[in-house]
Amino acid sequence: MSWLKRDRNPHRIRRQVAGTMVITAFVAVALFGAVNYYAAYDLLRSGTQDQLSAVAQGRAATIESGTNRLLAEVSANASDLGVVRALEDFIDAYDELHDEPLTAAQLAELDERYEANIIEPVNKSGVTDALGRSAIEIDEIRPESDAGRYVQYYYGSGSGEDPPADAGDGSTYSEVNAANTEFMKTLASSTGGGDILLISAETGDVVYSFNKGIDVGTSLIDGPYNESALAEAVFDRLPRVQAGDSVLTDFQIYIPSGGIPVLFASSAIKSGTDIIGALAMQIPVEALNTITTGNGDWESIGLGSGESYVVDSGLVLQSESRKWIEDPQGYLDRVSDDQTRSLIEIFESPVGIQVVDTEPVRTAFEGQDFEGSTKNYLGEKTFSSSTSINVAGVRWAVVTDAPLSDTQQPLRDYAIKMLLVLLVVLPLSGLVGVWLARLLTRPIPPAVEAADKVANGDRHPELPALGNDEFGDLGRRLVKMAGELERQESALAEEYENKRQLMLAVLPASLVEADGQVSGTGATVDTATVIAVSVDAHQDSMDADEEELVESLATLSRYAEDVAAEHNIERIRVAADRFLFLAGSEEETDGANEALEFTSRVTGKIVEFRKANDLAVTIHIGLSTGAVATGVLERGSLTFGAWGEPVRRALAISALSRSEEILVDTSTAAAAADSWTMELADHIVDLNDEPMTLFTLELEPATSEV
Repeated sequence: MSWLKRDRNPHRIRRQVAGTMVITAFVAVALFGAVNYYAAYDLLRSGTQDQLSAVAQGRAATIESGTNRLLAEVSANASDLGVVRALEDFIDAYDELHDEPLTAAQLAELDERYEANIIEPVNKSGVTDALGRSAIEIDEIRPESDAGRYVQYYYGSGSGEDPPADAGDGSTYSEVNAANTEFMKTLASSTGGGDILLISAETGDVVYSFNKGIDVGTSLIDGPYNESALAEAVFDRLPRVQAGDSVLTDFQIYIPSGGIPVLFASSAIKSGTDIIGALAMQIPVEALNTITTGNGDWESIGLGSGESYVVDSGLVLQSESRKWIEDPQGYLDRVSDDQTRSLIEIFESPVGIQVVDTEPVRTAFEGQDFEGSTKNYLGEKTFSSSTSINVAGVRWAVVTDAPLSDTQQPLRDYAIKMLLVLLVVLPLSGLVGVWLARLLTRPIPPAVEAADKVANGDRHPELPALGNDEFGDLGRRLVKMAGELERQESALAEEYENKRQLMLAVLPASLVEADGQVSGTGATVDTATVIAVSVDAHQDSMDADEEELVESLATLSRYAEDVAAEHNIERIRVAADRFLFLAGSEEETDGANEALEFTSRVTGKIVEFRKANDLAVTIHIGLSTGAVATGVLERGSLTFGAWGEPVRRALAISALSRSEEILVDTSTAAAAADSWTMELADHIVDLNDEPMTLFTLELEPATSEV
């Protein structure tokens, strides 16, 4: 009862009451703070999401309108008469160059320039790794046609210098190039200064490049860049759009631009009713950055510490994020993939390289807008909003992010204020709790002491008057409870004993618990000795008082059971005048010697009882040894029984025995010790018409004389 001893100390209760006061104050303040915290959280969350959603929609509309204006400008340039004539002149001049092959020395010089200015820098830059290749060879990028090699030799090959307006080779191509250089320069400046390509529809040749990169003179149909995004846009997507419209490509790595990711806007060029080629204008990433970042003025577009960026359907970044623009090294430090980090460092931009596989992006490409908290492409927790963009030729999504830590700063400030309130309220609550606890716990020690006595068995505890409050009522109820417990315990003990005696009437004592419950079935099969005992009342006994006779027979039954218990012999069945016992069923022996000892003593006991009470009764005993099965039967009523040939034989032998005669069969005689004296029973001939050999156990003289 250690718990009662601990509770006897009222200081523990006082601490609990004081603690309860403190906890109550804490819960009250914390609950109030939590309700306000989550209300503020919802307001901040909904406000942030609404703001981000509005910014995303606004950026999407701005990008759509900006790109549509760009596409309209490219379409207008493609239909410009100057561009049409320039393409016609370049196609004609380019065709003349097919008859102007380079000399072997010129080819060797061209290859040297390729190797020094293009092949070696590109292979060292890591671009080939991004393309999944080990290296780029000269044969893969050098034009196959004589015209292409001619243009590359005199104008291109990536020397890094501005291409000449007139190469001074006396060719028509040089004249046409010189005549259109200023015009093309004006067109290029209108879209941010990117490259301009004129492409022949018939051959797919890039007949003109403002920057004279290594793509000029190559065929987009069967040349080295026939699988580029530009080739797909010109010869796959342009024919499927309405005449006069333009299409965009995504930012992708493009070898002729030095391996950096580029975007092209292209439109068909018509001469009369015939499409003679296409105009492709390279759009630098800065042009898209200006739109997504509000020209760097994040506050004015409502992002604060957030950012907005564009992602294509391949889940690749299409505009530079704020994190890169403001802190390139910090951005690189947060990129987990080594190859991606290396490529971004090489190209000095994450555009076309950084994978943005996030929930907002995927949701946008599934045709739904996203609003909620998630993780961005660098694994940082953010509030995000996303929406798709309707731009000809590409599938883009605009994402706006705001760092979760920044949006929750007001909540952290509020939490600090609530903590300060707790630091003031909790000590005050503790002081009030201690005073209140002292007042409430004075009657507790005597009540606990009385309860301790009741728990230890005292049903008449002495308890002083505790007053007319709840403690006084508790004391009176405690005294009353002790008396009720005493009554119930007495009744329960009597009920258990009655139930136990009832069970013992039909079951062995080993199977009956103290509360009268049956502990098992007792099912076994053992080699044991069966003892059958029957009691016969003579006529003069039957004529006596019937109640006295019944009591006498019950006494004889108790004698038999007491002796059986002393010899560890199991009682199987008990009736008014018939008993069945089993020796050796729970031992490692067959029980023959224990059974003989038991029968000797029982016979002596019954003879003594008969003589002392002048009772005219006789007993008959039979023993048999062998395999016996025992167990509880539950057929209508609870019964414990034994089965087997020894049972049948013992019962039959007891019926054949004479008064006070103990008959044993050959199985018991063989199992008995040599100290027992047995004589062949000649008066028994057979059992059920079968010859049977039985022996009579010789009793001690004192018993046999009675």
